[in-house]
Amino acid sequence: MTAALPLTIQKGLALRRRLAAGDKLLGAWSTLGSTHVAALMAHAGYDFLLVDLEHGQGGIDTVAAQVQAVLALPTAIVVRCPDHSAATLKRVLDAGANAVLLPMVDTVEQARAIAAACRYAPQGVRGVAIGAIPASDYGYRAESYFEHANAATTVVVQIETPAAVQAVAAIADVDGIDGFFIGPNDLSAAMGLYRRYEDGQFVQALDRIETAAKAAGRILGALPYPQRGWQQLFEAGHQLVPATSDQMLLRQGSLALLAEHRRPA
Repeated sequence: MTAALPLTIQKGLALRRRLAAGDKLLGAWSTLGSTHVAALMAHAGYDFLLVDLEHGQGGIDTVAAQVQAVLALPTAIVVRCPDHSAATLKRVLDAGANAVLLPMVDTVEQARAIAAACRYAPQGVRGVAIGAIPASDYGYRAESYFEHANAATTVVVQIETPAAVQAVAAIADVDGIDGFFIGPNDLSAAMGLYRRYEDGQFVQALDRIETAAKAAGRILGALPYPQRGWQQLFEAGHQLVPATSDQMLLRQGSLALLAEHRRPA
């Protein structure tokens, strides 16, 4: 890595190189907003942590704190935003996210606005505050951050509705959208097939998303579900797979220990 580059840029570029090389990245959701839990999981060696601001705890401040807590580790920080607004994207990227995940992207127009909001001019419309943000090492490497930020940022959109499935090929053609992420719960619910993952219509929708992504050279990611665990998703060509979460690990570990304790002798 080059010492002159901000650490967030170094990690963002490393993430993009790995994705371009076809690496299969195993991650974990960070839903509790805890810097200590994020650091504990990053030290375990996950390829990325997916900080969830859509359904998880915390906000922009906790994103920045988690970024700083794992900055010296190779684990990338992906942030799922609560919305598509330019204001939210600007603050998440300023906090130091290496990649952003946007929920409920249904149209080409939404995708274009997202791509523009994530990049500085002339490629986009992201606001410039490089002298003050955590992402630029708090301004110590401001100009270097500005120079490399567009190339170091990965933008992934979630396909979660029938409208999005219909528009997926056109969304895949939007410059600045790097990939798709499939949320099987939301997609199946929106199709009136909640968790009926073996239904032919749901299977066809997944195939349409994956085909469009591969045809356009976009990366794929998904949440594992009973019919497709993280291993099967990797085999199907997915590269960003969060296989567990901080809450899940705590819950499963707690239940396993208590079950062992309460098992009759």
